[in-house]
Amino acid sequence: MSDALALAAVTETLRAVLQEAIQRAVPGAVVTVRHPGGAAAADEEGTAPTLNVFLYRTTVDAARRNTDPPGTHPGETRYPALPLVLHYLFTGYAPPAEDSTVPERLLGAAMSALHDRPELRADALRAAADFSDLHLQQEPVRVTPAVMTAEEMYCLWAALGHGYRLSVPYEARVVLIDSSVPGRAPLPVLRRGEAGLGPEATATTAEPWPVLHAVLPPVAVPGADIVLSGSGLRAGAPSVRLTHPLLGRPVVLPARANGDATVRATLGEDHGAGRWSVVVVLTAVDGSERTTGPRALHVAPRITSALPLTAARKGNGAVLLSVDCVPAVHPGQQAELVVGDLPVPAEPFARATRTLRFRLAAGTPGRYPLRLRVDGVDSPLADVGAERFDAGAAVVIT
Repeated sequence: MSDALALAAVTETLRAVLQEAIQRAVPGAVVTVRHPGGAAAADEEGTAPTLNVFLYRTTVDAARRNTDPPGTHPGETRYPALPLVLHYLFTGYAPPAEDSTVPERLLGAAMSALHDRPELRADALRAAADFSDLHLQQEPVRVTPAVMTAEEMYCLWAALGHGYRLSVPYEARVVLIDSSVPGRAPLPVLRRGEAGLGPEATATTAEPWPVLHAVLPPVAVPGADIVLSGSGLRAGAPSVRLTHPLLGRPVVLPARANGDATVRATLGEDHGAGRWSVVVVLTAVDGSERTTGPRALHVAPRITSALPLTAARKGNGAVLLSVDCVPAVHPGQQAELVVGDLPVPAEPFARATRTLRFRLAAGTPGRYPLRLRVDGVDSPLADVGAERFDAGAAVVIT
């Protein structure tokens, strides 16, 4: 997800990416981001070959306009992100006294560069536009050719008030701008069903391949045991493989088999919080492996600060909170502090950290339940083995 500066970040990154591409094709060429009228005037006065990148239109991606933000739990209310598609016009300009194919060479170099690398990588966004946090958006921004008829192109140039020049339309999709309206995160349900497990369904037919049916507990804390149940789990020496979309290589845990249907493993203290994918790997005597299908495992963060927290309001009503936690939270992960039912995003951080800072714009004096949420997974709030909330997991605002 990103902030309202994301539009400028895409344009600046395109300028940087295309500058490198056109320099190889036309030495001395520059990339500008002017209105075509200003670019044409500068072209008449200057001598440098120019590729102009003009953002002429923005539209809303209809498929995403009502999609809940990542990490939204059932029953919570959050404004969806604003999903924008940016429409650009690339135009090449040659020095006025030169009769050459420089505009065609510029456009060819730009189109070739975006054909080879249509995604704006996070490192390129960070280097070209460090004023925005668009590089933290999980889904990459793709820049691809747009479809525009000749009539539409001529009408666009007429609306711009200039004679037609050879141009190529592109679109950048999709830029997700976070809503600034705070959502609501009600307290979790303590029990579902008679045994607190809710409905269960299992297959009754024999499976020729090892199958993983469930992971318990579905939300675990670092250092805790997890139990993986399924069928055909005695086909080899078991191990558990965890994969996280942001935290690099898979983590392999030694496991202990308990009959044909259960495997147990222990999470490490440093495994990152968030949503993991878990499989059981069975290694035979000859070294061959069988791997089950994946199941979800949520690893919850744990607040290590002394609880309950105490915070005093500033003169303007704002409340500043600092929370220590394990495991460390990494750049790119979404961290929030849920104060009562109000999610408060963490202040930006550039490296993995175990101390997060939060700013509550307008705090009301009182005592509120407190949860730390990382990538949609909350820190424990209920007492273990009891159907009540932990009285200490709270913040007192004075």
